Amino acid sequence: MLSYESRESDIAEAKPLIAVLPIGSMEQHASHLPVSTDTIIALEVGRALAERIDALLLPPIPYGCSIEHSRYTSTVWLKPFTLYAIIRDIARSLRAHGFKVLIIVNGHGGNYILKSIVRELNYRLGRRPLTILVDLGGMYFGSRYVTDIHAGYHETSLMLYLRPNLVGELTGDFKPEATRDYLDYLSMDELTPKGIWGEPSRASREDGEKIFSRMVDEAVGYVADVLRRVGVT
Repeated sequence: MLSYESRESDIAEAKPLIAVLPIGSMEQHASHLPVSTDTIIALEVGRALAERIDALLLPPIPYGCSIEHSRYTSTVWLKPFTLYAIIRDIARSLRAHGFKVLIIVNGHGGNYILKSIVRELNYRLGRRPLTILVDLGGMYFGSRYVTDIHAGYHETSLMLYLRPNLVGELTGDFKPEATRDYLDYLSMDELTPKGIWGEPSRASREDGEKIFSRMVDEAVGYVADVLRRVGVT
């Protein structure tokens, strides 16, 4: 598989037509998960996706729109327009080299702007490249995602599978009496005192492996369906 660790000569010889761009965040994930959790998950799903579809894996963007976590010391956040500008320039660079498709793998639920970015780029750039959004949270965590959205069962299970050495001691579960929409008005620390939104106590490495496998399979299927419907071969 070609990636950001490959030599330029190898990439030029292979002439890949699809690029995969993982996007995460740098923000608190309670006291048991690293601040890079979203980025790690997006990167590893992106890597598996790139392997399955013979794409070039780009280096992940480790920052996102995380202003709802801004009261926590570790958080680094971007303005939505900044993220748009970065992705737009990446898409233009790829187009100059003949890439037909850019797949964004999003690991941070707060990057709402990505859906608008994808639509904007596809219309502004005439689908050259065709930009596809694979939103891990919204698409693959299922209905429980509304009550387990941060440092909970899903993310903790995934990290136990992907980076067990980075998972610390659990401090308990917490489910705010609110929906994630309230993050439009209240910061994360106002809704959950420990930075947890879910049930990390239920997490396991085995479940993490199953969740990861399902996410990758769903991502591959979704991308294939979009390419078929749009007519990109």
